[in-house]
Amino acid sequence: MNTIFSLLFTLSLSLATSVAQQQAPTGTSPRITFMLKNTLGYARMFRAVGPGMDYGFTMGKRETVPCNWPLGSKLYFSNDGTTNEGLILTITAEDEGKILGTGNAETRPAPKSRGNVQSGTVSFQLHNASLLPKKVSLISYAPGESGNGTQIFMLPPKGNRRFTFPPGTRIYLANSDQVDIVMSGKRIDTGKPFLTVQQSDAGKAFDIE
Repeated sequence: MNTIFSLLFTLSLSLATSVAQQQAPTGTSPRITFMLKNTLGYARMFRAVGPGMDYGFTMGKRETVPCNWPLGSKLYFSNDGTTNEGLILTITAEDEGKILGTGNAETRPAPKSRGNVQSGTVSFQLHNASLLPKKVSLISYAPGESGNGTQIFMLPPKGNRRFTFPPGTRIYLANSDQVDIVMSGKRIDTGKPFLTVQQSDAGKAFDIE
């Protein structure tokens, strides 16, 4: 009788172990469920890379899509869906259930040296002084560069966001009409900037009302 009981117990334990292994395979990353929102203000191609995942896709203006990606997956800007043009974000466990924007950290090639352009960079923060989230369209014109930098993102209530620019960079907080002008290839730097970056701005936080 004890022998039969022992065999049944061993069989049950073996089955339970097999089921557990099927439900949680070893060597696989946990998957994180979140919403991905295109916060750039225009359609853009991206590339998602992670454990067992590598694909390019396009998101329309203000489009939001549900995602279920392995922990540690990375989202990149891409021009063709197969190459990376700048890291946007890396999925962490804290992203579970959140809405993640695509305009968080668009990176651009480092500017070429132009002789007497001021060296060094200045880091500062923008602070949302409101109790409501705020969409910010930051347009920057760095000294010695013919083009502009564009970053569109959401600041949470009372939230901060850190930036690093060369001294002399002119910062504009653009409205939707100005963003359309910039996206058409024109400039908006004829007016007074929100901020002209100076060495003395290092470590400061500037309120956005």
